[in-house]
Amino acid sequence: MKVTVTDLGPTQKKLLVVVEPRAVKKELDKRYRQLSQQVRLKGFRPGKVPRKILESYYGKTVHGEVSNHIVQETYPDALKQAELKPMMEGDVEDYRFEPDGSFAYSAIVEVRPVFEVKDYLGLEVEVPPTEEIGDEKVEEELRALQERHAEVRSVPSDRPAQWGDYVIVDVVPSMDGTVFVKGVQKDFYLELGTHRIHPDFDARLVGRCAGETVDFSLDFSEDAEVRDFAGRTVRFELTVKDIKEKILPELNEAFAQKVGGYATVDALKEALKERLVRAAEQATKQRLRAAIVDQLLNKTSFEIPEKVVEREVERRIQHFVHQMTAQGLKIDPSRFYTPEIRAEQRPAAERAIRWRLIVEQISAQENLELSETEKDAVYTEVARLYRTTPERVKAEYEDSAIVTEMLHQKLEEKVFKLLEDHAVAKAASAETAS
Repeated sequence: MKVTVTDLGPTQKKLLVVVEPRAVKKELDKRYRQLSQQVRLKGFRPGKVPRKILESYYGKTVHGEVSNHIVQETYPDALKQAELKPMMEGDVEDYRFEPDGSFAYSAIVEVRPVFEVKDYLGLEVEVPPTEEIGDEKVEEELRALQERHAEVRSVPSDRPAQWGDYVIVDVVPSMDGTVFVKGVQKDFYLELGTHRIHPDFDARLVGRCAGETVDFSLDFSEDAEVRDFAGRTVRFELTVKDIKEKILPELNEAFAQKVGGYATVDALKEALKERLVRAAEQATKQRLRAAIVDQLLNKTSFEIPEKVVEREVERRIQHFVHQMTAQGLKIDPSRFYTPEIRAEQRPAAERAIRWRLIVEQISAQENLELSETEKDAVYTEVARLYRTTPERVKAEYEDSAIVTEMLHQKLEEKVFKLLEDHAVAKAASAETAS
């Protein structure tokens, strides 16, 4: 196999591969032998159909199958021989059988840019101080935990709605004297005090009892969350159908046991404080890392292939659509593949690709690698997720997207540790800290 590389740009190469006649003949002979055993032609016994007859009937099909097979078998070796590191699958084109019996094809390959990361040790970064966790924060978390475990039940018919209650209402909005049909809601569930619709909407229901009807008009701002109401005056007719109140569970040993298996409320509070402290420390760590990433992205310049950016944009949109459908939401996926949404996703996609390449480059410059033990930990975790064995993951799925990503994350941790160990932390300015 002969491999030739032509530069098309800093991140794009053209690969020309020529497979020798002997190897091509071997594949053609093999396929025609298989075909001879499979086809049934009148006047010929199975396996006895002459090659010339098979070529006249199936020549184009056989050439197509053999072309695909040769490309699949030789392309990875051609990349290694040319010492190319593709960032995505190449576009194979111009494949053909030559008169001398050889097979030739070319591929456009998007490759990693060649660059060096400089001055990455000793970065000066501003990091706000870690948030202190006092008793007030713990009490807030405890209250939120009670809210999540609250019982919701209907109130007596003569008890009016209060702040914090849930009301179930029928809603009929009108604009310019015409009912806005799309906004009509039956059994609309609203928590008073969340101000989901308009800052003054909830207040119109406080003091009302089940069975009452109320109507009022509200002026919506131009940036109203409900876009159909933006800049408009909307009249609402509401019928209160039911009112429910939240009954918070009592703070006692039974509650502590129920929410986390703790023996006492004090033990629960201590656990909540430990969790809040860890979260605060993690937030500080993330701010430090964000500052490091920003600095290295700003000071390291290189081109990235356009197709690679487009693929990352596509992946992000697909991931978002998958999350929505996994939550049981019925959506039209085509709504998310618009030029506007693609443009919105592009900056984050570029940033992610650039940072990934910087991580790989720093690891190469510092000779940072994952140990076999670290790799085995990834194989074990993937095996647990997919209910198989680490050995099978290593043998069959080592190049899969999930394994590749998890290995990269472990390598990224090594790079971050190196950068953090050498970073010079500065006290954040008052503006940054706020």
